Amino acid sequence: MAHWLKDRGFDAYAVGGGVLALLGRPALQVAAGPERRSPWKSAVAALRHKLYRRYFAGLMLSWTGSWIEAGAFGYVVLLLGGSAATLGLIGFLNTIPNLVLALPAGALADRFDRRKVLFVFQGANMGVAIALALLWATGELNVFLMGVLAFLGGSFGTLSFPAFQAMLASTVPEEDLESAVALNSLSLQLARFIGPAIAGVLLATAGPTWVFGINALSFLAVLIVLPLLPGSRDHLIGAAIGVGRSMKDGLRYVFGQRSMASLMMLMILAGLFATPPVAFMIPGLVRFQLHEGATTLGLLISLVGLGSVFGSLALLRLSGRPNKGEPAIASYLLCAAAIAGIGLSTSVPLSFALAVLGGFAGVVFIGLSTVVVQASATHEMRARAMAIWAACFVGVLPFGALITGGLAAWLGAGGAVAVDGFITLVGGIAVVLARPGVLWLGCAALPETCVAATDPLALAVLEDEAEAVAA
Repeated sequence: MAHWLKDRGFDAYAVGGGVLALLGRPALQVAAGPERRSPWKSAVAALRHKLYRRYFAGLMLSWTGSWIEAGAFGYVVLLLGGSAATLGLIGFLNTIPNLVLALPAGALADRFDRRKVLFVFQGANMGVAIALALLWATGELNVFLMGVLAFLGGSFGTLSFPAFQAMLASTVPEEDLESAVALNSLSLQLARFIGPAIAGVLLATAGPTWVFGINALSFLAVLIVLPLLPGSRDHLIGAAIGVGRSMKDGLRYVFGQRSMASLMMLMILAGLFATPPVAFMIPGLVRFQLHEGATTLGLLISLVGLGSVFGSLALLRLSGRPNKGEPAIASYLLCAAAIAGIGLSTSVPLSFALAVLGGFAGVVFIGLSTVVVQASATHEMRARAMAIWAACFVGVLPFGALITGGLAAWLGAGGAVAVDGFITLVGGIAVVLARPGVLWLGCAALPETCVAATDPLALAVLEDEAEAVAA
């Protein structure tokens, strides 16, 4: 409980053994409860629920389709005559909606029925994929239209994200929410690993029309599953206040918790300096730092993905841990060190090892941050809290890309990545030193769960209640 109070700005301290120890009384004997599930059973507990299995299957198919398109999008831009600078510009257009629209998207998800929100924006994104397929098939697609459609696709995806995340909580009981979030992270990493490989096969054998067409079909999985999921019950409450007030309430709620505010600082650092090296600089590292070709590039990207899959498996175990702050911070710092190391490395085997390590640590940190925000937010605030998380992390990515690009022009690809990793590392250490409450993530949000899971006899009990129980 002391963590919870400190997280909200009150002076507090913990008493070992609770009030009874403070009074010099013997500790209460707690009767053995029902047998606890094994860690792995707890990790996949969400799959016991039919609603979550529907949600999981629909989202997995949709994400796979999205990563199939993402794996081919840049290649198609180059086929149309675009340059490396064009790729950067289109990446900016695709990600800038996260900064502009993330907070309004969270307010919309809390104001209206989330199924209707998703029908509108996922249907619109399906239309974008259909347009890409038809324009390529008819020979009308060009770089300008690719930029416009990238912006539209990014906008519709941003407007969908908070509703997707908030709807997740309606598919499982509260005790299995952390399992559901961890499984979602695993499905995303699997889609990220599988999708580009499928894209490569489709590009080689069938062409871009099939890539865009299959992505369009994948949206049907979500549109078919949505009617089978429960609608949001609180949208009438959210409709009583305006979007602007709703956004302010969400910001006040998230940043009113010290540990959550510190987590958002780390998300901003990760979006500005840790993500751009992985998203934009790997080809430059392979060509100019390692002096290798396409085979090494493919292997390096695949190893990042492989590390991400391993990280998702670790997340399944760590998601049920009461205090998530310590593994989250350790993973953040490890990922930062791996990024700095790969920027300095001129050895292919060392770069491969660091790619796996960075992918692993990065997914554990991002996954645990998602679990914390989802599990700690109230039902009414969950969509807005996740929208703020997205704005802090993905929303700043376009500016991170510009910073990394400027560093690359000055220091080269390797120097830029090394500096990015160093800033991420030093910034993370500074946040932890200034706000040690970030180490209590999970405890600060769920103090009873944290204390009960670590030492049931240390629960603070009022003296009268303790005497009543003893009698």
